Amino acid sequence: MMPTAEIDLYADSVDDPEPISDLIDATIGHGSMFHRKFHYYGDGVSPGTAIMPADWRARATEHVVADGGAVAICPSADDIAVAKLCAWREKDQDWLRVAFQAGIANAKRVAALLRTDLPDTALAVEELARRLAGVDGTVPE
Repeated sequence: MMPTAEIDLYADSVDDPEPISDLIDATIGHGSMFHRKFHYYGDGVSPGTAIMPADWRARATEHVVADGGAVAICPSADDIAVAKLCAWREKDQDWLRVAFQAGIANAKRVAALLRTDLPDTALAVEELARRLAGVDGTVPE
């Protein structure tokens, strides 16, 4: 995969993650003093920016820091691929191509996830399948 200076951060277990997402962007986001000093930055995400299947947490892995003060919840690459298909920016399409070529994400599993319980904000399954076929080089089912 491609190295990146960006890490997506999501405030879990809060009533409204949008203001926290905005705060992350403002304080440690792209172009911030933090970014200029440490050469990496946080990108605040929320349910509106990361559209994944409703049961994504069942496939996620958790990593607890040594002192127990924080937990990183890492979605599966296949669930991230669904979010990338929904976002569909150039960087998302690049990520998808590399993830499928490297075997990090699996197009058949992603296609199956497209037919699960996606949020109402997701595009139609047919459009997502068309996008998947375009980056994976397969014919949509």
